[in-house]
Amino acid sequence: MGGTSPLQVDVRVVAATNRNLKAAVAARQYREDLYFRLSVFPVTIPPLRERSSDIATLARYFIEKYCRDLNKKPLILAPAAEEELRTYPWPGNVRELQNCIERSVILTDGDTIHPRHLNLSFRAAAAQLATEQASPWDKIDLSGTLAEASRRVNGEVERRKIERALKDAAGNRARAADMLQVNFKVLTSKLREYGLE
Repeated sequence: MGGTSPLQVDVRVVAATNRNLKAAVAARQYREDLYFRLSVFPVTIPPLRERSSDIATLARYFIEKYCRDLNKKPLILAPAAEEELRTYPWPGNVRELQNCIERSVILTDGDTIHPRHLNLSFRAAAAQLATEQASPWDKIDLSGTLAEASRRVNGEVERRKIERALKDAAGNRARAADMLQVNFKVLTSKLREYGLE
């Protein structure tokens, strides 16, 4: 590159990514020539959540490593802690597991790593909160025709709106009908339709 005479080199390039490069090439977000240069022998490694049998082995490896690095006596993993590690979804993959174990080794003052040292219940709650705060459109069933999907969505909106109006009206149907600006008979019919009677 930029030289005036050729140089003989013997190198091997190992590249890693968490993106689907074939899809990126198809979408013109990644150079096709570079993709073909790099994909001589692709190795696909599934995410940690898809190979839960590896979690305990990796955790023990990291425990040994950080005990050695931090000059701590060897630690063991309590069965309850191992179960928490196995059932956690690991969105951050192996790097998240590694950080979790390093923190646990630092926090453990005895000879056993317990679930409280892992701090995974907090992470699971945060992941659940993130899921709940995701776009409501992610949870909508859009299968079938446009008319079928529209009926389902409209029905769900109506049902939820009626439930909220009844709650705000403390169960008073006439008041809820006024709030919704619909006829009392229409509200009564909708309550039957959605099983809200």
